[in-house]
Amino acid sequence: MSLINQFFSGKPTRADFVQMVLRALEKAGIEKAEEIEGEFALKVGDSKTTIFLSNIYSNYCSVPRNKRFAVLAEFVSGAAAIRSLPEIPSDFAAAKPGLMPAIRDEAYFSIIRLLQRRDGKDDRGLEVAAKPLVGGLVVSLAYDTELNITSINQDQFEKWGVSLEEAFAAAKDNLWERTDPGRVAGQNGVYWSQWGDSYDSSRLLLTEMIYRLSVDGDPVAFVPNRNELWLTGTNNSAGLAGILRDGAESHFNRGHPLSPDLYRLVDGRWEVYVPEDRTLRDLWLTIKRRRNALDYAQQQELLNAIHEKEDVDLFVASYNLLERKGGLAYSVCVWTNGVDSSLPRAENIAFMVDPEGGDHFVVPWEAAASIVGDLMEKEAEFVPVRYRVREFPGAEQIAKLRALAG
Repeated sequence: MSLINQFFSGKPTRADFVQMVLRALEKAGIEKAEEIEGEFALKVGDSKTTIFLSNIYSNYCSVPRNKRFAVLAEFVSGAAAIRSLPEIPSDFAAAKPGLMPAIRDEAYFSIIRLLQRRDGKDDRGLEVAAKPLVGGLVVSLAYDTELNITSINQDQFEKWGVSLEEAFAAAKDNLWERTDPGRVAGQNGVYWSQWGDSYDSSRLLLTEMIYRLSVDGDPVAFVPNRNELWLTGTNNSAGLAGILRDGAESHFNRGHPLSPDLYRLVDGRWEVYVPEDRTLRDLWLTIKRRRNALDYAQQQELLNAIHEKEDVDLFVASYNLLERKGGLAYSVCVWTNGVDSSLPRAENIAFMVDPEGGDHFVVPWEAAASIVGDLMEKEAEFVPVRYRVREFPGAEQIAKLRALAG
């Protein structure tokens, strides 16, 4: 099949997509591009930069077929620019006009650290300069040029000799200068961003602007990806439902995903918002579970590779999504007798008392933790979090747990 025909065919497999990208890069004059074995990623040119293909693949497959060529062409143009990434000024005054605040998902940085550990690059200096914002979101420093957005790592930041707050203040000022409040559209008490500059989500930081919007109740924000910011009020149930339904599609299918959570603005500060309405909460939980499943699967794959490399005998348990009668979903992990394990934080724990005989029962996480919490060591270095369980509950604890089993 010709390259042009592939552009307009149905959704390609990942393997086919890699070959499409490689051929497109070659046509653009980039001959030094190769697939990284075992990963959905490429090494391009002589740079040490790895280009992950998940986002571009998602973007490519989600747009109408007549727009796919443009998506791939834009990606190829960006990849070509990587060969000549701008050098970030070593002087803060020179770098200051190009600084921007970039909101990112904390799990993303956790995955990057695991990738570096797997590849033997466990170096603090490579970590991106960032600070917590709310829930699972952090604000990182980026150096923005016409062709590239480059994250500022700790090594680069420390060369400037300024405080993190000073650098972020400069980045926020630059964001304000690029923000036309008129680029917010609204209908029925729901607002959505239209800047389209890769910093839509960063406007969460511009709380003064958000307070000017006419919403019913406290402002509530949803940032499904870095290019979208949705806003409504706590009392607008229809608006919240619409945001969650439309935002879920954006979160999983449009690349650069951020958070499955809602955030409420109270006294100028964002906090995680869980709707009291059962229907809204179920909508939110559906997105949350699905995102957790993706994050934990990627985390599990990397941890298994690291443990094999470091000769560590540890079972990395899966985050499983199951369905009860009636279609209600729930998440569960398995704690197996006699197995040193790392458990994901699920809604339920299945205690496998006798793996061979099949003796097991399921208990809600909070209820189980009230009995065996002393056996669960929180592994806070991982996002999403895990819990190390080196030994199985004793007979007395098992009896109490069985009484709580549903």
